[in-house]
Amino acid sequence: MAVPLQYLKLNCLVVEDESTMRATLNNMLTRMGFVNIVTAENGKKALDLIRSRPVDLVVCDVNMPEITGVELFKTVKKDRRYEHLLFVFVTAEATRQVVARAAEDGGEAYVIKPFVMATLEDKIVKVLEKKHKPDPVEAHLRSYRLHMEAKELQQAEAALFQAAAIAPEAAKILFGLGQLAHARGDLNGAIGQYKEAITRHPLFVKAYNAMGELYEDLGDLRSAVTYYEKAHEISPANTERLLALVRLFHKTGDGKKAESILKEAIADTRQDISTSAHLMGVMYLAQNENEKALEMLRKAYEMNPADISLLQSLAEAYRKTGRPAEALETYAHIIRIAPDNADVHYSIGKTYLEMGEKSKAAEAIKRAWELNPFSKEITVALKALAQQGGFSL
Repeated sequence: MAVPLQYLKLNCLVVEDESTMRATLNNMLTRMGFVNIVTAENGKKALDLIRSRPVDLVVCDVNMPEITGVELFKTVKKDRRYEHLLFVFVTAEATRQVVARAAEDGGEAYVIKPFVMATLEDKIVKVLEKKHKPDPVEAHLRSYRLHMEAKELQQAEAALFQAAAIAPEAAKILFGLGQLAHARGDLNGAIGQYKEAITRHPLFVKAYNAMGELYEDLGDLRSAVTYYEKAHEISPANTERLLALVRLFHKTGDGKKAESILKEAIADTRQDISTSAHLMGVMYLAQNENEKALEMLRKAYEMNPADISLLQSLAEAYRKTGRPAEALETYAHIIRIAPDNADVHYSIGKTYLEMGEKSKAAEAIKRAWELNPFSKEITVALKALAQQGGFSL
């Protein structure tokens, strides 16, 4: 299947650590007719290229040192500036874990080594056609997501109902209805829709994760753990969820379980050096070996400077080692990437509290509450500050 002419001027990036395979992929894309191709030998250099020049399509190896292809994909997709990027993964073995992790974040396609040019070309065409000529359901869902991001709930609902008119039993539509109910404060309705989505699609990891987040906000930590654990079982490579589980285990007094899943994850991610270093840093933080944690997290940051969950862990290490200014600087960097991250605004507030600056703390925690008014923890913290400082909520 030849690549249509209208796509051949797209900007392509090949990311592959093996020089021979990198040259092969470059040659294949050239023979397909692409004229704007750049290459990178690792994930860090790929990030630099993505930030410094236009990129539309990334053909990326999965198993690379320091930053794997999936970690690169996850990091890029969390930055709104790069939501349009399309990824095609090249891998020696598409394991269930890798496929689940990429699918959870919106991964597009896989090509299994060894392969011929026609196989890669076919995958690229399908990815491009899906993006630029989506089927009606996906077009409505894309519109729904854009309206939700803009907090235009009425328009989001209209787009979702248009999708539901075509595929009323689709799990992703039920999931969307749950998100919409959650945004409107109908938490029971959200739970009902998420559960129905799981019934229709028992491996729908995003629905399990949403349930975990919702119960965590409500303060029902045991239920949150149950749903996070199920999501982790389906897609164990999600670092953010793993860290959420670790945090909840500590809150519920199960430090041994937290340490156990961290050790297991570190063993599983030895080839992914940045993630392994990140998790080791988190383990050191849990053991109050804060200087060791900071050293390890700085090492991870040097390899993967755009990972939001890593930046959050690094900021926590700065706080625990008595470096609040560096913590605030790190949090500010996250806010530039993800301005609506309620947890980060809350952490900024806690940092200011540790510094004795209650007015700045109140401002940050108020912002966190505005972004997530359903969080019991944030609400309690804000009420406590109001009682101490005399300001009104």
